[in-house]
Amino acid sequence: MKHRALALTLLVAAAGPSLTGCGGAAETVDESYAGSARRAFLLGEEALSDGDYEEAIRHFTFVKNKFAYSKYAAQAELRIADTYFEQEKYIEAIDAYQLFMQAHPSHRDVPYAMFRIGEANFAQIPSDFFLFPPAHEKDQAATTEALRSLQRYVERFPEDANVAKAKEHVRDCRRMLADHELYVARFYLRNERPASARGRLEDVVAKYEELPDRWSEAALLLIRAYVDLDMDAEARALAERLVKAHPDRPEADDARDVLAEIR
Repeated sequence: MKHRALALTLLVAAAGPSLTGCGGAAETVDESYAGSARRAFLLGEEALSDGDYEEAIRHFTFVKNKFAYSKYAAQAELRIADTYFEQEKYIEAIDAYQLFMQAHPSHRDVPYAMFRIGEANFAQIPSDFFLFPPAHEKDQAATTEALRSLQRYVERFPEDANVAKAKEHVRDCRRMLADHELYVARFYLRNERPASARGRLEDVVAKYEELPDRWSEAALLLIRAYVDLDMDAEARALAERLVKAHPDRPEADDARDVLAEIR
């Protein structure tokens, strides 16, 4: 009953048929197709705002099915996805956002749906909860998918309102992926497997130069791996590159020492 009362209040305030006359007497509620769709949609919006997710899904599903030819049907589909997202049912939310975009490819809210897919993927990345291993030590499939979906959104809608936040998430994803590669490479190096570490480190050096701390660490570890593998020419070239790119970082001092040893 609370939802119905608030929806009626919203209807009074918004454009459309008035629910009260000049003398205060109640007038007939708009029972047209569009009016009924709008009322049902507002009930869903209020339920979602209140955190009554089951009720929100019920109202939005009713609008989508009963008023399929109204402008509220597409919005109801989008709000169903939002409701799943608010419940942290991210898989269901992603599916619902994708269905919305497939059904309404030219809808003005497609950028929003794409962003929310990226957000839902990002929310599934392992966290750094103190009782568990650090996030970068865990499987990075969710991170990779989040990065992919966020980059698609940024590339397609570079001027959209949520791009700045998406770019922050992209940077976070890239840092975590670089950290994972470094974690695996260190494991190999501790176990005297420089050949196995080499590929991981070359990947960081090739892909993550915008992260100076990760890049410099990977470069120095790779230089040492090259030396262990008797690849002095490669070690020398990378050491010179590290010193030139980041001369003030501590890794550059170590790279200078390596250069003095292998010249």
